Amino acid sequence: MGRIRLTLCVDDSHADDLGDIAGAARRAGMTVEQELSGIGVLTGSIDADNLDALRAIAGVTSVEQERDVTLPPPGSPVQ
Repeated sequence: MGRIRLTLCVDDSHADDLGDIAGAARRAGMTVEQELSGIGVLTGSIDADNLDALRAIAGVTSVEQERDVTLPPPGSPVQ
C-alpha cells in the first residue's frame, strides 16, 4: 500500500505528553507535519501498513485518514 495522510488524536489525559507521543509516532514511521498541542492533534503521513502501530501508542484515541472533498463550481445547479 502507499503513503496516506492522516490526523492522530490524543486523549485529554495524555495532552501533556503530546511531544512524547509525536516521538513514538515518528518511530512507528509517521512523518509528523504538525503538532497541535492546544487540541491534542498530530497531522502527517505514514505508510498504510503501519496504521496499527499508531493505534497501539498509549494515549492515542483515534487515527483518521484524510479524505478529499470536491465541491461543484459556483453557479452549478443543486445536486
